[in-house]
This record gives sequence, C-alpha cells and structure tokens, in this order.
Amino acid sequence: MNIFEAIVENRRRGRRFVLATIVKRHGSSPREVGARMMVFADGSINGTIGGGRFEKLVIDDCRELFTGPEKSLLKSYRFASEGANAIGMQCGGEAEVFMELFESPHRLVIVGAGHIGCEVVDLVRGLDFDVTVVDDRRELLDELDEDVNVVLTDSGYVNKIPEVDDRTFVVIVARSHDCELAVLQQVLDRGCAYVGSIGSRAKIARQKQLLKSHGISQASLDQLHAPIGLDIKAEGPREIAIAIVAELIAVKNHHLGKK
Repeated sequence: MNIFEAIVENRRRGRRFVLATIVKRHGSSPREVGARMMVFADGSINGTIGGGRFEKLVIDDCRELFTGPEKSLLKSYRFASEGANAIGMQCGGEAEVFMELFESPHRLVIVGAGHIGCEVVDLVRGLDFDVTVVDDRRELLDELDEDVNVVLTDSGYVNKIPEVDDRTFVVIVARSHDCELAVLQQVLDRGCAYVGSIGSRAKIARQKQLLKSHGISQASLDQLHAPIGLDIKAEGPREIAIAIVAELIAVKNHHLGKK
C-alpha cells in the first residue's frame, strides 16, 4: 500500500495521524522534496522521510501535535552539529518539513429518523461528520442511505444508545418527550462536544428540572443546546434542520458557546 492509499484508508477508518512532508531542501539531505511519512499517536509510522536521527526528531515533533493546541507545524532541520535548528549531524544540508494533524471525523448521533432527522442527514453530507441515526422504527431506518450508520433501539430509547465522547455531537429530535428525556439522561454528563434537544422553552425548562432531579449536573444542563438550532425563526423540517446544522458547524468551529 503506497502512502496515498494509506492516507485514504486511515481517514476511512477514522484513525488520527500526522502527515509529515519535506517541502524544501538545501544541500545534502536524506530524501527529496515531496517525501512523505505518516506518524501515529503511538509513534509508529507509514513511509519514511530519510530515517536516522532526522526522522526520529520529526516523529517526536509530530507526536506533540496530538496533544498540543497547534494542528500544524513548519520546521527546519539543519544537518549540522551546532547552530540554530542543528540536529547533531555532519551532512551540512537542511530540510524543511510541514507536519499536519489529521483528526478522526466528528461523530454525529441523530436520535430520531423522522422528518427533521432525515433533513439533518441530508444537510451534513460532505461535512466532517460520521453519521449515526438512532430510532425504534425499522421502516424509517431502512429508508436511509447505506453510508449512514443506523441503530435500532427499543421503544423507550433506553437500549443501544451509542457511546459518546468529546468528539461526539448529539442531535435529539425523537418522536416523544419521554424518548428525548431517556436519551438526555444517557448522554449528558459524558463530555460530549455538543448535545441539542428540540422543543419549546417551556418544555425544555421542565426537562431540565427532571434531569436535575435524576442527578444530572447543573454544568451539563448549562451546556445543553435547547431549544436546538440557531434562532433564525425557522419553520418546517427543512428550515429547522438548517438551523440545527448551522449550530453544529458553529460549535465545531469554536464560534459558538452554550446558549
């Protein structure tokens, strides 16, 4: 498998990696411009940019991108024993390496395969989301395209709700108040990137009181996006879905906090 096939495959699998590419060279260096190497969080690699001490230093710099605030790095390495950016080699050349972190796609769990849920599925195509739809109605799930993950839950929306984490966005547009409440109890306090629930402000206020009585923290309730979606005076499933997706994008891109 060449490096380009490996990039596509690891993106498909949702595996995080840093792609290191030699973008400039001067004098003697181990590889030519365009040499690429994938670096994974555990330090394993696919491809090579030259091996030896140089490659080890690049791997170490790549691994810092997994935990640091930056998502890319452009750095020069001088194959000399002293001076700025020297790496303790005697070749005398220099290489400039661009390193870019490729994150796993955000997960979008849509609870409810009704009109609004299906409109959201349609609108997020081409965005950075791996989509899962949860519903208790098999006939609705069967109507979704094959590229959408589906989960058939029970009528109370208690079983088989997907595990969530800090890269999971949850959109709750289920068919009833009780179903929505059951899901909220399972996903709040789990550190999700986003949880939004449909309903009027009065209904949401009642839900929050019930959730608090069931032990959900006030901090999590404060992070709940409800009523879901940006306030654009949306009417009908398509416009409501547009408002929801706009809010998802704003949160994903760090341009919107809690309501």
